[in-house]
Amino acid sequence: MTNWNFYPKYPLFLILTVVFGTIFFQNDAYGQQINAVNSQEFFDNYLHLLEDGNALIIDGRTQRMFSGGHLKNAINIDADDPDLLTLLQQHLNEPQIVVYCTTVRRTIKIVSTLIEIYDGNIIFISDGIRGWLQNGYPHIVFTIDDKNSLRKNTFDTVKQNIQLEEL
Repeated sequence: MTNWNFYPKYPLFLILTVVFGTIFFQNDAYGQQINAVNSQEFFDNYLHLLEDGNALIIDGRTQRMFSGGHLKNAINIDADDPDLLTLLQQHLNEPQIVVYCTTVRRTIKIVSTLIEIYDGNIIFISDGIRGWLQNGYPHIVFTIDDKNSLRKNTFDTVKQNIQLEEL
């Protein structure tokens, strides 16, 4: 005897498989890879990207936070900027893009936008600059702030800025 209860579910299963398969594998069809790594994994495996110019490093925090200290060779594209899409479109020729922020909120916003417009590899640091600092890693660059006074080159200054401008 045939179990007819299975057949009505089969088309739904087939449709879900096709829809989710398309969503999950469409990036691979274009060769795009998206890697979420914490700061320790980035430091251990991808640190050369801060030096060799084979990746664009995007700091997704505000300009003020960026000025308080950022990863070497990073550019600042504020994830909350209304022109985010336009700003990101200027960098689509990069072989790969690394994204970070304080923790992850802004990073997700930038990565979500990049997935739609960029075919290259995306690496994002899941614990952001906060994780980087907690691990005591080097390669933090300090810039001149709004008052044209050079900030002290210490991790305490960056930690203080992060605490003041929490999400």
